[in-house]
Amino acid sequence: MIEHAVALPGADETALCADFARENRIDPGGTALAPDVIVLIEVPEPWPKPVAKHEALVELVALAASHPEQVRLLAAVPHDAAAPRAIAFRPAPGGAVRSELPLGDQPTAALRGVLQVDVGEFVPVGDSRRTILVCTQGSHDVCCGTLGEAAAAAYEADFDAEVFRVSHTGGHRFAPTAMTLPDGRMWAYLSPDDMAKILTRQSAAELASSSRGWWGTPTGPAQVAERAVFAEQGFAFDEEPRSVAVVEDDDGAHGATVSTADRSWRVRVAIGREVPTIACNQPGGLPVKPRREWVVLEGPMEVGT
Repeated sequence: MIEHAVALPGADETALCADFARENRIDPGGTALAPDVIVLIEVPEPWPKPVAKHEALVELVALAASHPEQVRLLAAVPHDAAAPRAIAFRPAPGGAVRSELPLGDQPTAALRGVLQVDVGEFVPVGDSRRTILVCTQGSHDVCCGTLGEAAAAAYEADFDAEVFRVSHTGGHRFAPTAMTLPDGRMWAYLSPDDMAKILTRQSAAELASSSRGWWGTPTGPAQVAERAVFAEQGFAFDEEPRSVAVVEDDDGAHGATVSTADRSWRVRVAIGREVPTIACNQPGGLPVKPRREWVVLEGPMEVGT
């Protein structure tokens, strides 16, 4: 497999990490969050870096860390500053479900409530309109603060969707980044035109390269394999309960089986280019963090069930 090198900015040059990633066509595949539950805590900005140091969140972060499930706690700009909420989203067969409670003067009780509520009491997401979580935390990275904020404003203006401005979701080099619900798919490099196609379920094959992955399967090769089947099958695939099983082959590649109730596909995935994540607006992009892309070697090929 031929690897194409990615050249860093010159020693005296500066760039934004998202511009650099887009210009070098860095693939976001395999970088999506994969928690058991995502909880939004509505808390006003400014947010520190990391957001867990916010005085209103410190105790809640500790509570979430002690929960038996994997919880990703995100700050969110309140929709109503006078009535902030704790809002939980969970994967569910064919979509996502949601529970919310007012924070009031007992935020720990609200968080315990949305984490412990019986799943049957959750409300399906997307019955009336879609939900979009957009990373806008400028204190973490300037690209999220500028590109993410502009994207969130455009989505609010253009679409019948509930938009949340949230804290760092990883992958700031792919800004603007977002998660759409109820499908639970994370996206990179999103323009308003891209979001319009996502919300109207068009052009899955074209948009798949902008998908970071689906939250129902682990970060890495499993998400890349699932994305390959999504690209082939289209948006209807996001309504299917599905699973991904991954086994590392002797040659270091990963063989994945992506399965729904009545169909299965095989996909082989391997580590591809080493690509740099540069520091925004710093000479030479330094310090640089190395990352690896994932590439599909074979598939998806449908197999008997």
